[in-house]
Amino acid sequence: MPDHISAPFIPVQYTGEETETFAERQAGNEQAAIAIFERAVSRLQHVNEWGNLCGALSSEFQLVDKLGEEVEGPANAGLHIRIDIPGPGNSVGKGYDWVLIEQMEDVRLNDRQQVFFIRARPTGHPLQKHAGTAHFLKDEATSSFVITRDGEEVTATVYGRNEVPNTEAEETKDKIRNAVIGVGGAIGISKLQWKALVKSLLED
Repeated sequence: MPDHISAPFIPVQYTGEETETFAERQAGNEQAAIAIFERAVSRLQHVNEWGNLCGALSSEFQLVDKLGEEVEGPANAGLHIRIDIPGPGNSVGKGYDWVLIEQMEDVRLNDRQQVFFIRARPTGHPLQKHAGTAHFLKDEATSSFVITRDGEEVTATVYGRNEVPNTEAEETKDKIRNAVIGVGGAIGISKLQWKALVKSLLED
């Protein structure tokens, strides 16, 4: 991975770690594949439900607008995702890690191939952008959540790119926390979490 369909939509890897977590499903026919694809897209758009899809040890996810207000319903570009990671919180993010949904696209390449993706990037608290990036990774990092259909095959993948621990945070305790989480457990925990997510996206 990435497969040839999603490759143009994934940022170039140039620093730090890269991760790819995927699940795939073969449908019996193209009509069934379209149904699986559309259901997976709907599930992916409902970010507030990701914690339930990811299982017991997952982070909790909440869509938030630029005014800091919680948002129900499907995701859109320009919304923030507030992430409650198990363990110590991020002080600059008021106890949470934050990412911005910078792009969301639904692309039909041809009759047999479709791509839907959400790309998120570490950002500051929506009401305190001046305080710096409120995430354990620097803002070079991206997470791309991609659903593809290629004929009768549907694939769900999370691509992590340019994952560098955010050790330039102003608060010393945040530096330590981000270094420990970014270098140690969080990327591994994220991979387990994303594995559960991609699998759940494709289930009936």
